[in-house]
Amino acid sequence: MSGPAMILALALAGACLLPALPAPSAEAREWRSWCGPRPGADSGAAPSLGWHFYCDPEEEDPEKDAPSRETPPALPPATAMERVLEMRRGLEEARARAVLDPSAENVAAYLRLQKDALQRAAVFSDAFRRTVWASPDLDYTLTRPVGALAKRLWSDERRSEKAAVLARLGERYGLIYLGHARCPACRVFGPLLRAFALRHGLDVLAVSMTGEPVEGWPEAVPDQGRAARLGLTVKAYPAVVLYDTRTRRALPVSFGVVAEDQLAERIFALTAREVGHDY
Repeated sequence: MSGPAMILALALAGACLLPALPAPSAEAREWRSWCGPRPGADSGAAPSLGWHFYCDPEEEDPEKDAPSRETPPALPPATAMERVLEMRRGLEEARARAVLDPSAENVAAYLRLQKDALQRAAVFSDAFRRTVWASPDLDYTLTRPVGALAKRLWSDERRSEKAAVLARLGERYGLIYLGHARCPACRVFGPLLRAFALRHGLDVLAVSMTGEPVEGWPEAVPDQGRAARLGLTVKAYPAVVLYDTRTRRALPVSFGVVAEDQLAERIFALTAREVGHDY
């Protein structure tokens, strides 16, 4: 074996007898200045080291990309409407189950749910009436009584109020009656309207749509476009219209045969009550 070969063999044998060196620690790796600045220092472009040099990759934080372990938010409590719908669905489901399979267990389960629903309804109904009794502003029977005695007193007061309104009607309103001789309903309603007007002292302008005399109103004047000028295009007779002299508007009161008390009630509502305050 030549001299150079002998030296190489001895060097390799000595290398095998040396103990294995531990891997450099993370702090030692940080001293490799050729890999760039230390962590936390001002960053700069890493130098081009070529294939002879290598740098250890940065250690990653194992919890950095770990999924969040936060407790999911609690669901909001069910609303009253959701609870009622759930009870209703449960009752309907129990009934359907009992219909499809009418075993003693299924029928009993449905009857128990139905009993519970009826009990809840009874409690609500009782609480409802007790609240109305204790709250005059919520008691509609004070506006429209239902008891026999209270209703009679209310009717008498209402009748007096309507009579006062009809007595003052001519101060602002006039009545226009539209009819014609060939109308069977006009033959009945014409005399009725005249009696109503005389009883309450109302002025009525009778208009004949055909120009012929109208039953109960021999003084009726021919139409000659009066109805069209009032905006009355509905061909339904007999017709009674209120004419407001202040606003110059025509308010239809009735079409066809109407009893006197209904006629008085409609005139009272149209002239003495605001919309939504008399029902």
